Amino acid sequence: MRTHPLIIATFAAAALLVVGAGCGLDGRPLTNGAGARIEVTASFYPLAHFTSKVGGGLVHVTSITPAGSEPHEYEPSPRQIAEIHGSKLLVYNGAGMDNWAERLSPSLKAKGVATLEVAAGVGPLLPPADAEEEMVNDPHVWLDPVLAITQVGMIRDALAALDPAHAETYRTNAEAYAGELRTLDAAYRTGLSSCRLHTAVTAHASFAYLGRRYGFTQLPISGLSPDEEPSAGRLARIAEQAKALKVRYIFFETLVSPQLAKTIADEIGAQTLVFDPLEGLTDQDIASGKDYVSVMTENLANLKTALQCP
Repeated sequence: MRTHPLIIATFAAAALLVVGAGCGLDGRPLTNGAGARIEVTASFYPLAHFTSKVGGGLVHVTSITPAGSEPHEYEPSPRQIAEIHGSKLLVYNGAGMDNWAERLSPSLKAKGVATLEVAAGVGPLLPPADAEEEMVNDPHVWLDPVLAITQVGMIRDALAALDPAHAETYRTNAEAYAGELRTLDAAYRTGLSSCRLHTAVTAHASFAYLGRRYGFTQLPISGLSPDEEPSAGRLARIAEQAKALKVRYIFFETLVSPQLAKTIADEIGAQTLVFDPLEGLTDQDIASGKDYVSVMTENLANLKTALQCP
């Protein structure tokens, strides 16, 4: 995506603003009661959540993408850019997921703000499965619980480098949360070990890492971004393939319109189910206490239904 000169100028101007109140994990304004905690910004929900789990009470985490917003095409406001410049660390995904953070990273480093690109630490990134898509890397690494453990470790090390006096606390917190993620991994391995189907029809191409880990493939309606509009021919081919595979459920997502999934489901006599790629939580999700592990557990239950697992 080309960056308009006005956007670049806005980024530069924002760095001169006074840091104000930010958006917390729920996307609402934060007060100035952070005290001596380390100010950390994260580009969107899962990275903010992982950072808060590792940092505990020692960090104050701001999620730049607000609750209920889709992060693929999100651009932060000038005020948010100023807040990032006022933090000690920016945690972002990379691999094309949060392009604004990749553009901003050099200027942050020049001003002494540490940056952490978590997709860079998980080994070779997967290309998209569909030859019709542009050949770029798949950014959805956080959906694999095992790769999420790696990302948690990277966040631990970044916080320890900023705050060596509390390195042991970050290590303990990270290990405790990694234990939850290992339990989640075990549930996925057991739950998806003997399914009748091995293809999931997904709203967009976000399942590659999860499918590789647990033995199924994705048939995505849209590309790497849910905002990509599939052609009529592509929709027809997906419907044809899904019908041939005897797919009974088409996945849709909470942050984007379910209309395309419903169209294909109606075409082949299937039903729809939610799979949440955890690119962000809604206000309702937050109010009900949902988090990464609980949503991934719900995803597993729906995958077992869609893939006809015992």
